[in-house]
Amino acid sequence: MKFGNICFSYQPPGESHKDVMDRFVRLGVASEELNFDTFWTLEHHFTEFGLTGNLYVACANILGRTKKLNVGTMGIVLPTAHPARQMEDLMLLDQMSKGRFNFGVVRGLYHKDFRVFGVTMEDSRSITEDFHKMIMDGSKSGVLHTDGKNIEFQDVNVYPEAYSDKIPTCMTAESAATTTWLAERGLPMVLSWIITTSEKKAQMELYNEIATEHGHDIKNIDHSMTFICSVNDDQEKAESVCRDFLSNWYDSYTNATNIFKDSNQTRGYDYHKGQWRDFVLQGHTDSRRRLDYSNNLNPVGTPEKCIEIMQRDIDATGIKNITLGFEANGSEQEIIASMERFMTQVAPYLKDPK
Repeated sequence: MKFGNICFSYQPPGESHKDVMDRFVRLGVASEELNFDTFWTLEHHFTEFGLTGNLYVACANILGRTKKLNVGTMGIVLPTAHPARQMEDLMLLDQMSKGRFNFGVVRGLYHKDFRVFGVTMEDSRSITEDFHKMIMDGSKSGVLHTDGKNIEFQDVNVYPEAYSDKIPTCMTAESAATTTWLAERGLPMVLSWIITTSEKKAQMELYNEIATEHGHDIKNIDHSMTFICSVNDDQEKAESVCRDFLSNWYDSYTNATNIFKDSNQTRGYDYHKGQWRDFVLQGHTDSRRRLDYSNNLNPVGTPEKCIEIMQRDIDATGIKNITLGFEANGSEQEIIASMERFMTQVAPYLKDPK
């Protein structure tokens, strides 16, 4: 089993940017001290939902402060920056960290990102797939090549060369289209914390069927599963502290994107719109119900409750690479205390999938 800590760098009401950035750095260092395998970061722009806009810079900081911790992006909004710039950053971090950098990507969900960086949101899937192939192929050959479908330039050598024989990579997969694309290539995916066990199982079944058809050994693909986590001997306290954090965090999320608005006609995000409609039909626009739903899906509560919830999903999916977000626990001291409780009272008791 592998365990990672994901830091959202969300700015709760009443906190300054300095508060959030200081905590981001200290949580990265604490992750190594508590023997987590990985520390993950998320890219967001122009919103308090996340203050880390440049993940290469954020990861470089944490990599420089640690010695054995793997540091990853979950993920870089791939279509919004030139692939040559990104490949240079990737190669540099791979070399300087001696292979401790994980290149995780997404195609993006927030309209401001695309508007400001001059990219068409409706083409984000095509651009993401194109840029990802270019960068991963280039990491092996040292040459960045484009067929001109989404960007044009002559072949260029990119320096430095890769330190790792195989650059570790992952992509957040929520829709069937993304799951299928990754399965065809045998690439690992990241599963969301906001879907049920049966949905995670169905997603894995789709992936495994397609990956097998394309000749990939599904036993050797390192998928990751994400959770919101709060471990406390007091079940009610764990649920309460998460409600306080998540009520603001979820509102910030829906305010940061316009794809959930009925008037918006952005194409290519049908899965997210459908998920939001289901969410509305289930009454989850009511904050209390939405937060209860989230707490029931994630390891929030006593160590015994956390083990039960996580083991259920591990057995259903076969995934042994677990990533947890602890920021919902409140203050930095409380966050680190919950991280420590997880690593001592939960992680040792999780078993490989049945």
